[in-house]
Amino acid sequence: MKRTKSFLITASIAFLLAGCQLSNPSPQIAVKPTIDVPPPDDVLETPPEIVKKNDWNTILSPFVKRVLDASSYSGGNHALFISDIQNRSNEYIANSQVNDALHQLVNQQNTFAVVDRETVDNAKQALGIAFDDKLVSRSKMIALAKSINVDYVLFTTIYKIPNESGESTISMELLSAQTGEILKRVTSAEIQSLQNQSTNSQREIE
Repeated sequence: MKRTKSFLITASIAFLLAGCQLSNPSPQIAVKPTIDVPPPDDVLETPPEIVKKNDWNTILSPFVKRVLDASSYSGGNHALFISDIQNRSNEYIANSQVNDALHQLVNQQNTFAVVDRETVDNAKQALGIAFDDKLVSRSKMIALAKSINVDYVLFTTIYKIPNESGESTISMELLSAQTGEILKRVTSAEIQSLQNQSTNSQREIE
């Protein structure tokens, strides 16, 4: 009997304690998830590079004069397409500056009639050639010339843009749109050789 009473008393105490815990739950501490904060970025966004303005008229003038020697061309319609620049320099080239210089220089020679840019742009659109095409090639430019019924293509490749001393590596070619033949080709090495000869001759005269 005594054991039964003791068991009941113990069970009652345990029940009361459990009830206290249920009625007064211990406060829970909210744990905020850890957020990884990246370190401050010390690298600022690179501002647009200032495009160096080269004197392309002066650079390209001797090439144009030699390539478009009037005595070398008698056949064809004398319509000339100035192709996009083939950039092999691995550096940025302001194609618009080069293109403007070529148009001015060729028009001064009075040897060929330069196809206007609107006609070229329309032909590019018809052939699916991007206006800012980076993959310029002879075959693509010849196809473009044929589509606008032009016999000649002036094709310029820049291998090295002018450095601080003004030295550059360029080749300029006059192509036959009908055959793809290179009718005339002038390189920087040839221009430099001619300029050296002229300088030496001038010194001899002096």
